[in-house]
Amino acid sequence: MSDPDRRRVFVACSRDNAVTALDLDRAVPVWRAGVGREPIPIVLDKPTERLFTADARSDTVSVLDAGTGDRVAQIPVGAYPAGLGHDPGRRRLFVGNTAGGTITVVDTDRLTVQGTVPAEPGAGSIAVVPGSGRGYCANFLAGSVTVFDADTLQPLGRIAVREGPCKVVADPAARHLYVANSLHGTISRVSLDSDAVLDEVPVERAPVGMCVDAAGRRLYVCNRGAGTVSVLDTGSGRESHRIVVGNAPGDCALDPVTGTLVVSNAGSGTLTFVDRPWLPAGPAPRTEHPLVGQPLPDFELPDLRGGRIRTTREWAEKRYVINFFASW
Repeated sequence: MSDPDRRRVFVACSRDNAVTALDLDRAVPVWRAGVGREPIPIVLDKPTERLFTADARSDTVSVLDAGTGDRVAQIPVGAYPAGLGHDPGRRRLFVGNTAGGTITVVDTDRLTVQGTVPAEPGAGSIAVVPGSGRGYCANFLAGSVTVFDADTLQPLGRIAVREGPCKVVADPAARHLYVANSLHGTISRVSLDSDAVLDEVPVERAPVGMCVDAAGRRLYVCNRGAGTVSVLDTGSGRESHRIVVGNAPGDCALDPVTGTLVVSNAGSGTLTFVDRPWLPAGPAPRTEHPLVGQPLPDFELPDLRGGRIRTTREWAEKRYVINFFASW
């Protein structure tokens, strides 16, 4: 989440239960504040200069002063809040409660809960379309998006998408809603006029975060499983190029003043600043690891069935595939 007026970017540090503010121009920390357990998304409310974080493992929303990082309030919401949607015109914050399958509605001025919207299992990321009165909530476990009325807090419909939708971004300029299907490795483009799925764009592994530029021309997609950002042309729906960033990029934000793309890398605990991200980089030099072409070193591992020790010598002179599996 960026604040171009203050020249700051705010980062949710989920593993440290904190929020860090950094200077956008110098890329240095300004302040760091503790919040609830496992903060995931951040929303900045400019009229009040307050930050809101959804603290997934605390079932709360923390409210901070954006200038100082001082805690203003902590609001109880639903079970495992993992997504936030902001409607500054209606002075409302929408909280997607993943374990509860609901959306909690918070008054951003009074910091009180106004109501609850029914969604589906895995409710998380939320986008509210400015001026339309319509909100969209990604339901990770249900493979769907709940459409709701931001005024009456009533559900309006359901959009079926692919597996594991974990982020929604509205693009009023292009009249599209973008849905990151993390388990399917695609981005669904949905019409904001008809709520119909227009097409799917393949990206790399586990897309989880997105942002769109102000003109609605380009969508930037964080591919957590690949360590890259896909750059999509919103007109054609095609990927123009990819940007290599840090490990497990979780989300991104654009600085509207300089156009710099800021990417938070959850796996490496770093930020990547990309200058002119709309331009493809030159070809990277090809490097070969020094062990390529060398004999495989001997090693041994216990068999999962029975615990018998198996060694590479058993398959000498044979072709085989070794699959080292790890969760990201």
